[in-house]
Amino acid sequence: MSRAELCRTLAAIGATPGAATAHHAEVLGLQRSPTTAEHTELFSFQLYPYASVHLGPEGKLGGVARDRIAGFLRALQVVPPPEPDHLIVLLDAYAQLLDLDDGGAGSRARHARTVLLHEHLASWLPRFTHRVAELAPEPYRRWAGVLDDLIDAETALLGVAPTLPAHLREAPDLHGLVDEGRDAFVDGVLAPVRSGLVLARADLARAARDLDLGLRIGERAYTLTALLEQDADATLRWLADEARRQSRPLDRRGSEDPTVRFWQQRLDATAGLLASLPPTHEVPAAG
Repeated sequence: MSRAELCRTLAAIGATPGAATAHHAEVLGLQRSPTTAEHTELFSFQLYPYASVHLGPEGKLGGVARDRIAGFLRALQVVPPPEPDHLIVLLDAYAQLLDLDDGGAGSRARHARTVLLHEHLASWLPRFTHRVAELAPEPYRRWAGVLDDLIDAETALLGVAPTLPAHLREAPDLHGLVDEGRDAFVDGVLAPVRSGLVLARADLARAARDLDLGLRIGERAYTLTALLEQDADATLRWLADEARRQSRPLDRRGSEDPTVRFWQQRLDATAGLLASLPPTHEVPAAG
C-alpha cells in the first residue's frame, strides 16, 4: 500500500462507519470494524478530531487555528470545506500532496507536504493518538498506532520542524488565567495548547473516582467546575499529577523536535503552576 493510500484508509476509518469500513479495517489489520456507537463515543464525546480544539487558544472548534488551516488550503487553490481542520480533511489533503510529490510534481508539492505535516498534523496528532490509544476500544487503538507510525515515518523522511509551528509559537499559557475567574481558568485547563493537557470526559470521571467526589455529567467545563467546587485543593493536585503523567510518553520522541519540547514544557509548566498554588487556594469564581 502506498503512503497516500494509507492516509486515505486511515481517514476512512476515522469517518462514521459505513459499508466499506470492514474492508478498510481489514487493510489496516484491525481485529474488527469499529461500530457506530464506538465512533460516536470516541469522537463526539471523548476526544475531538479537530486541529482547532488542540491548537487554538480557545480549546474549541473554529477560531484562529481553523482560519490558519483554511488559509493554507486556499494557498493550494483548494476551496476549504466547512470544517477544514477535521482530521479526515487533513489526511485527505496530505494524501493528495503525497500523490503529487511522488508523481514528480516538483518542489512546490514537497514544500506544501512539509508545511502540512509540520504545521497542521505533527503539531497535535501525536498527543491525540496517544490519548486515543489510552481511552478507545481496540479497533481505534490499533488505528491510532498506525496513524502515529505514519506521522513518525513522514517526520523521519522530511525532517523535524526547524522552528516551532505558528499554532504553538503564538499560544498563550495557563499562568495568566489563575486570577481571571473560575470559568476562564477551567477553559484554559481544557484548552490543550494552553495547559498541555488533553482531557476527555473519561479523565474527569477518573478524577472523581480517584478523589471520591461526586461526578456531575455534562460538558467537560461543567464537570471540572463541579470538581473544583467540591474540593479545589484535591482537584488541582490531581490535575498537576495528570500533567506529569501525560508528559512522560513524550520522552521517547526526543528533545530535538521543537514541537515535542513545546508540549513537554507546557505540561511541566502546568504541573508546576498547579502544584505551587497554596493550600486551600480557591480559583476565583467569575465576576
